[in-house]
Amino acid sequence: MKNAIILELLFIILTLSAYLAGRFIYKKTGFVWLHSVVVATLLVILFFFLTNIDLKIYEENTRVIKYLLNLSVVAFGFLLHKNYEFIKKRGLAIILATFAGSLTAVICVAAVAIPMGADMELITTILPKSVTTPIAIVISEQYGGVVYFTAVIVILSGIFGAITGPWILKKAGVKTPLSYGLSLGAASHGIGTAKALESGILQGAAGGLAIALMGLFTSFIIPVAIPLIKIIIFKTGE
Repeated sequence: MKNAIILELLFIILTLSAYLAGRFIYKKTGFVWLHSVVVATLLVILFFFLTNIDLKIYEENTRVIKYLLNLSVVAFGFLLHKNYEFIKKRGLAIILATFAGSLTAVICVAAVAIPMGADMELITTILPKSVTTPIAIVISEQYGGVVYFTAVIVILSGIFGAITGPWILKKAGVKTPLSYGLSLGAASHGIGTAKALESGILQGAAGGLAIALMGLFTSFIIPVAIPLIKIIIFKTGE
């Protein structure tokens, strides 16, 4: 018990130090691909690689971090509360839009991965790329994916969407705050929602709602999609 507490504290310090280092590097360089989260993730991986410690130990002794990560997602509910009446009137449109986004995300992954010869483990690893990290990790682990790679892919897709999303939405003529926030939240989860929040409270609230709905719909779609993907892989391999 005592050793577990010590490990938990050490890994909290390691994670916090890696994030602060990543934040410092990002602020100094301003280079989008050196985002704080990316640098922190790479530093943690590098630490375990150099020390030859199994990442499984880190996963098993970071319960506090996982708990706080889950709280960070729930915190978006405060923004929803402030814009509840506005969002309520557009509830059906929001639900249909995010369901379509979730379904499209899963189909796109399969449509690219299968023709390229990806095996089931790899497909399962990247399939939940469009949901927030805590949910993506659970889905990936449940269906045999590699959770460490899932986390990295989710973060990278979030950063890519946050960088390119505003430009794409501008070119597509998307101007309303609700559509803007939903799009960034659905495609880029937490990082995209943070970007949407820079434009306004309603955009941030819509992004937070998209995160929740994408997680909900994806958790229903993937259990149906995986057996179908296995059938397709089996038939193409014959």
